[in-house]
Amino acid sequence: MSARDRWTEAVAAAVAEGLLSEVQAARSAEERPWPVVLLTAIGAWLAVIPLCGFVGMLLFDTPAAPYLIGPACLWGAVAVLRARHVSLFVEQLAVPGLLVGECLLAFGLYRDVPVQGASVLLAALTLGVAVAVPRAWMRALLGAVAAGLTWLSLMPDPGRWLVEGGHGWWGHGWWALHALLLAWAGALAVQRVGGPQSALVLESLGAGWVLFAVAGLAVSSGMTFLVGGSLGLGGAHGGWTGERLVERGVSAMLAIAGFVWLGLAWPSVRRLSWGVAALVGVVLACAMSTLGGLLFVLAACAGTGRWRLAGAAALGAAWVVGAFYYALEVTLLHKALLLLAAGVVLGVIAWGLRPGRGRGPAVAPTPEERLAWPLALVPVTVVSCLLVVNIGIWQKEEVIAHGRTVLVEMAPVDPRSLVQGDYMALNFRLPPVLERAGPNDLPPHVVVQVDERGVATPLRVELAGEEAAVLAPGELRIALTAKDGRWVLVTDAWFFKEGDAKRFAVARYGEFRITADGDAVLVGLRDTALVPISP
Repeated sequence: MSARDRWTEAVAAAVAEGLLSEVQAARSAEERPWPVVLLTAIGAWLAVIPLCGFVGMLLFDTPAAPYLIGPACLWGAVAVLRARHVSLFVEQLAVPGLLVGECLLAFGLYRDVPVQGASVLLAALTLGVAVAVPRAWMRALLGAVAAGLTWLSLMPDPGRWLVEGGHGWWGHGWWALHALLLAWAGALAVQRVGGPQSALVLESLGAGWVLFAVAGLAVSSGMTFLVGGSLGLGGAHGGWTGERLVERGVSAMLAIAGFVWLGLAWPSVRRLSWGVAALVGVVLACAMSTLGGLLFVLAACAGTGRWRLAGAAALGAAWVVGAFYYALEVTLLHKALLLLAAGVVLGVIAWGLRPGRGRGPAVAPTPEERLAWPLALVPVTVVSCLLVVNIGIWQKEEVIAHGRTVLVEMAPVDPRSLVQGDYMALNFRLPPVLERAGPNDLPPHVVVQVDERGVATPLRVELAGEEAAVLAPGELRIALTAKDGRWVLVTDAWFFKEGDAKRFAVARYGEFRITADGDAVLVGLRDTALVPISP
């Protein structure tokens, strides 16, 4: 008796004992326990590794091998997946078989056919395989792959775009992603008029397809929140040229279409407060050309009960709003005012729509719902925070007041900082420090020679625990600071008011105040002539 037969008998016995309902039993007949599937899949993948090596050896000197082995792998995998009585292990062997067959054909087609033509052929093949396989999760994955191939086929000269690392892709990529959204909306309309079997196939295919589009719109908006700040990357909103204005107009229209769709599906949202919230979304979509498509997907999926896809679209919309900070064509002040106004309006609407409002007298909260901490902790916390902050400020002021002025050469760059404004990321010219900076490591020191102008020339680094050498005349010892797993000289950033970037772009030296103990504070920047740069 096979493992599947034993599982069927166990389910039938559970139904007879009343431990499982008939609905749960029917569901279990279609779905296997995921731990069993996962472990079996791992074993199958490990068994396929030698197969991949064998296929690689066949491809080494055989140009026609991709067109012979690739279709054979795909046909065999689809046949196994469609078979009704195969073991779980054999079924899982078909999954890497699909991957090997698809990759072999991609290798041959991209080698022998232009990129756009190869992408069209592979997209059509992937859609055909997705229709043939019986598993919904496989259709979703293949739908995402087909969407990516279709997007690539819509890019002009994609080979050059890939070689150049994606430069200059923004406009064409934006339109291609929205073409994918249009195709998905058309598939939703077809589902409403087609039969149940075609609706099931389109549902799983469309899920993967639209997830690729959602991810593409989010990523194409640029890096979001602290991700962009930590990597030194900005956004890709593209300025306010005529083409960009058209994109923003399309984004606003998509947002309007999404909200209209939601209003038709949910009569409860047809009131003034929801209309104002929709207007806020349309205004934001005008400012962010990738937001409208995501709001359209969010509204369409919420209106049709596709909550997982709606959650993915909401996450993408949050990413786009965070990436809006890095849109350099809009000043920080204007972005702050726009987002603040949107937040206030949405907050007032949410307050008015909170549960229980206008439905009778308010119910007193239970003790568990009240604030657990005594109110006396509030002033204690405030005083403690102020004390810690002011002690640190007093220490820095002492260094500034009594420290020696030393100038250290630097190599600045200028990304942007979340919330804090514009800044220069500083990289002072120091001897290399080999060890990584841990949270509890003692700081090393850099020894510098200071000339009569106050300019420091770095000489060496003294690691923590090493015996410190006697300083020669004119030498100073400066403690390094741990930052992001590396050692820096005091800080790696200099903040300034927005609009002063050109003034500080000529900075070549950092001006420090340094005490005899090696404590240092960065107090300003100077140009090549050692003249202080004033804000």
